[in-house]
Amino acid sequence: MERSAYSHPVPAPASLKPGVEAVLEARGQAKKLEAVIHQSRVPMELVDNKRRFIEVNPPAKLLYRSSLAELRASRVDNLVPPESLPTMVEAWERMLESGSVTGTRELPGPKGDRLRIVFYGLANALPGLHAVALAPAGWSEAELAAERDEFAALPLAGQLTRREREVLQLAAEGLSTSAIAERLTLSPATVTTHFGNIYVKLSVPARTAAVAKAMRLGLIV
Repeated sequence: MERSAYSHPVPAPASLKPGVEAVLEARGQAKKLEAVIHQSRVPMELVDNKRRFIEVNPPAKLLYRSSLAELRASRVDNLVPPESLPTMVEAWERMLESGSVTGTRELPGPKGDRLRIVFYGLANALPGLHAVALAPAGWSEAELAAERDEFAALPLAGQLTRREREVLQLAAEGLSTSAIAERLTLSPATVTTHFGNIYVKLSVPARTAAVAKAMRLGLIV
């Protein structure tokens, strides 16, 4: 029998602690939980009772090297080496029984190697949906703190306007200035002005650096 998701959770690994604490505060609140997951720089996912992916944030997509559509067409089981599947299923059942679980598992690497990760699962973060936070086993809390410090050191980064984020998102998709202007019904000169403002707010010299930093900071996907 499943216990309540509000039973006392097990402690999170240090590298996942910031993301897990935010999820614990947001559980049961659909809009807040969605925002926490998508704004987190810790890889996170929501999976249903059949271990199908429902939501996956940008860091997790990078970790899996898959798009959201590809992940939604898959299951957690498909991304676990066959010999590790029994251990993963056992951890899953433990999560449903106790309300939360932590442990390690492996993901297939890009060259046939294995990437060892730590994970934290919270049962019923929303009814029938379970939140999982992951990180490469080598990540440390200090590295994540450095990322948070970088964002804090760029106070203007949080002031990107909706239009500036749209411009950056289209740039990340490879559109040129003229194509961005056409897509957003703007003049090329206006798009260029937006890029100038973005460079100042992100403290970068050019478009490629702006896109890279915005993705790293979770400002775009």
